[in-house]
Amino acid sequence: MADTTTAADTGVVFKGRMMTLTVLEVRETDGSRIASQIEAQLARAPGFFEQMPVLLSIPDAVPDLAEVSEIVRQAGMVPVGILDPGPQARTAAEAAGLGVMASPARGGSGADAAKTREPEAASADADKKASAEAQAAPVAREEPPRTPTRLVTKPVRSGQQIYARGGDLVIATSVSEGAEVLADGHIHIYGALRGRALAGATGDTEARIYCRRFEPDLVAIAGCYKVADAIEEGVRSRAVAVRLDNDNLSIELQE
Repeated sequence: MADTTTAADTGVVFKGRMMTLTVLEVRETDGSRIASQIEAQLARAPGFFEQMPVLLSIPDAVPDLAEVSEIVRQAGMVPVGILDPGPQARTAAEAAGLGVMASPARGGSGADAAKTREPEAASADADKKASAEAQAAPVAREEPPRTPTRLVTKPVRSGQQIYARGGDLVIATSVSEGAEVLADGHIHIYGALRGRALAGATGDTEARIYCRRFEPDLVAIAGCYKVADAIEEGVRSRAVAVRLDNDNLSIELQE
């Protein structure tokens, strides 16, 4: 029997997406110490991790993952899986209802690769069937419109949030403590940064933050962040450029 499935009939399609996820490294096995240390970390950046999906990276001595997952949820985050688990951790992850993910550089085992390829192949077949009608007639490709740089000429006050979706953000003045500026691209601040600045908000690891006077609560690029007390004194109140270097933020003087 011929397959008459059309795009309109396909209600579920698997698609791959490149996403940025925060990794929570758990170096303890004692639940109470894990909870207190997470609480201390969150206190340094209030609200930043609220409802944030996180991958757990755990030691060889596997803690109680069900307990750790609940601790993470109670802290306001959402545990979605385990990163690069060994056999024991993989079993614990399955028991705790958590996913398993391999680092891109490491890849997965043969079994993991096979598991990955199967849904990809099924997705490809589904996409081909779903797009059969669309492919029957040629469709002109259009380049997505370029998002202009967002320019802010007034000071960003405490409690304000400015987001440059799909482009760069230029702040001609200062960002006050308690304010937050975000951009999918670069962030340029021609005054003081005393609040939070998050560049590459959708995962662009090439994004940069440029600032004339660097006194932030927090800076982040593509999900990798530093809070105020983790920033070296030698760069504070100076003109800097912030970039991502092997999953670590590099803060360089520009004077």
